[in-house]
Amino acid sequence: MRKIQDTVLICPTVISQFAALGALEAGAAYVREKLRGIAEVRALVRSELSGLSDICDVPPAQGAFYFLLRVRADRPSLEMAERLIREHRVAAIPGNAFGLDHGCHLRVAYGALQPDTAAEGMARLARGLRALT
Repeated sequence: MRKIQDTVLICPTVISQFAALGALEAGAAYVREKLRGIAEVRALVRSELSGLSDICDVPPAQGAFYFLLRVRADRPSLEMAERLIREHRVAAIPGNAFGLDHGCHLRVAYGALQPDTAAEGMARLARGLRALT
């Protein structure tokens, strides 16, 4: 068992090696293009969240692909996340998954979204948070 663990810890998987090679071959231009798209979605999400300042705090997230909201609500974050999914068809991760057990925190990720899906998701999130607070 130790030999297997040793190999797993020191040797990246073959698919990871090919992904790294592909990234090196694609070069920085590919990354810059993707970063522009992420920046556009980030601005859209940040803009929508700024309209919720009366019901939640949104600390700056430098370099992350998500925002961690502190919602001014008495309900636990897991309940809030479940109701957002069931009633408003939008997903957020409850803050207690990250050790935030006091208050209602939600992690809202945007890194893999396109602008149109981000706009729709943020509209659902805003409606849901307003309805649940």
